[in-house]
Amino acid sequence: MLIGFISLLLFDEIHFRSLNFNLPLIVLSLLHYVCVAISEELLLRGFILNNLMKSFNNVTALLLSSVLFSLLHAGNPNITFFGLIDLFVAGILLGLPYLYTKNIWFSIALHFSWNFFQGTIFGFNVSGIENYSIIETDYKLASIWNGGDFGFEGSLLSLIFQLIAIGILYMSFENKLKNSLAREQNHSNKAS
Repeated sequence: MLIGFISLLLFDEIHFRSLNFNLPLIVLSLLHYVCVAISEELLLRGFILNNLMKSFNNVTALLLSSVLFSLLHAGNPNITFFGLIDLFVAGILLGLPYLYTKNIWFSIALHFSWNFFQGTIFGFNVSGIENYSIIETDYKLASIWNGGDFGFEGSLLSLIFQLIAIGILYMSFENKLKNSLAREQNHSNKAS
């Protein structure tokens, strides 16, 4: 998120207006984004993805739950087609850890961090909704790079970062899985 924020500033896509540090609003934002992350992750990953995995292969289940995640935000203010695509990819990013760990907390923490830093810290609208932010910014012209009124998660830059994060997570989880299987195989060979 920091790299995206700095990139948008450097390329004149967003403009710094002011700093607005308000502790009570920071605490309210924190609580708000914790509730959003917990409720959406319990519904979409803990319940929907978990149940889809019982009926479909993991990839299909992940893709279907990601479509639902995107559609859940379709009624948000300032939604764009590109924003829906970005949210679909975000659904994959948030669901991937659950596929590998069957633990919802990583997804909740990632979801919370994404929303809190995007909105409260860096001043972007979150899924089209304007919130309190410490760093206040604006833009001259809505573009595919800055996400316009939908916010950073409606931008091409966000999509690129999410795809990179998915690749990193996938490789990390696959390496852990391979190492775990190799240790089990090595252990069973020694036991024989």
